[in-house]
Amino acid sequence: MGRYLLNNKIYDTEKAQEIIKYIKPIEHNGVFFKTYPKYEHTLYKTQKGKFFLHIGEYVRESNISYKDKDYIELLSADEVKEILNRLNEIEKYEELFDDLEDG
Repeated sequence: MGRYLLNNKIYDTEKAQEIIKYIKPIEHNGVFFKTYPKYEHTLYKTQKGKFFLHIGEYVRESNISYKDKDYIELLSADEVKEILNRLNEIEKYEELFDDLEDG
């Protein structure tokens, strides 16, 4: 990881706050596949409050070898909330946002 240029802005994994690392399941038509290649995802928040996701190392769970990836994607606050909801990361959500309420 390191520095990435996107939309004329530098996103630096060394300067940003690492929020969480996770493995994103592959979903197609509402079905989650276990045999597809999975990559380590690391969610970051910049000092200016922007969120980005680094997609990196292939998680080797099969005898098929895939190449590692090394790129970032920008995320909105709503996309970050959706990720944390799917991961059931209540504490991380509370650290970042103040809109949780009892169901």
